[in-house]
Amino acid sequence: MGRSVSASEVERTVSAIAERALHHGARAGLDALMEEVMRLTETHGAALYAGGQRVALVGLEPPAPAHAHPQQLLTDGHTALVLGEPCVDAADRQHLARLAVLATALLASQAREEEARAERTRLRQERLRLREQLAHRDRAWSRAAHDLRTPLLVMQGYIDMMAKGMAGALTPAMQRYLERMARAAGEMNVRLQHRPSGGDAPAEDLRPLLSATFGSGRHGPSRLELPSGPVRVRAPRVGLTLLIRALVRLLSGAGASDVVLRVDVPEEMNMWRLLVQARAERPLPERARESLARLARRCEARISLGEAPGIELILLLPRLQE
Repeated sequence: MGRSVSASEVERTVSAIAERALHHGARAGLDALMEEVMRLTETHGAALYAGGQRVALVGLEPPAPAHAHPQQLLTDGHTALVLGEPCVDAADRQHLARLAVLATALLASQAREEEARAERTRLRQERLRLREQLAHRDRAWSRAAHDLRTPLLVMQGYIDMMAKGMAGALTPAMQRYLERMARAAGEMNVRLQHRPSGGDAPAEDLRPLLSATFGSGRHGPSRLELPSGPVRVRAPRVGLTLLIRALVRLLSGAGASDVVLRVDVPEEMNMWRLLVQARAERPLPERARESLARLARRCEARISLGEAPGIELILLLPRLQE
């Protein structure tokens, strides 16, 4: 080798290589390491091998590890750094061994980066596939809703005419039947106005999710009032989790305090009512309101929001009958 390598110079080199790998990736770190090996040793070339396979080369190609002189090799486990000329000085070999150890770490980091890229590619392809399925389902839902809405409106029209007495006097029994038909038609019309949530499996119970988010010691000084029985909601658990997170962001953005949450079932309604009352230091963030409304539609929920003088939010969630 042309010159000796000092310990301080190797330390600075290792730090510079590690910083480059941190900012630009393990492959950039390996390239920088090979360049620094040539600069420090003033050799004509160097190569890096992992498990017998060459993974990096700079300058003139040195012999393979199996044919190289022992003083040309710097090994660390399955990693071998081969120099173009032998390194005789023991101190220099000890310093350069630091680079071989760093090369092993960079190779492991590169393998993790490649695995992460492959996983991102797989997830991207899966997301595209799910988007195509969702678009197909939305088109099918739109066609079915359109086909059902026309006869439903005709039925509602005749029900209204009969309720007004245009078809003659109605007996009490007929009046009850018409009211039931009108209520069923109204509920069906509401359901047709919303897209399905995308999850056929209902949530197990909404109480653990609310307790984990707003229970004792959670979202500031809040009071949570839940029924003794399960709060089963006809919506996917992922959608409900996102809905509760959006509610937390809305309250945090408004600087809410003295938060009170109550879950009950209003009379003559087949829905859970989540009532949120709180004091607000700031107006409700517009983006948080839009996000909460969008997630509520996905869960087939209805939302009512007021903020004067404080926050009063009502979420009506589809109830799952036992």
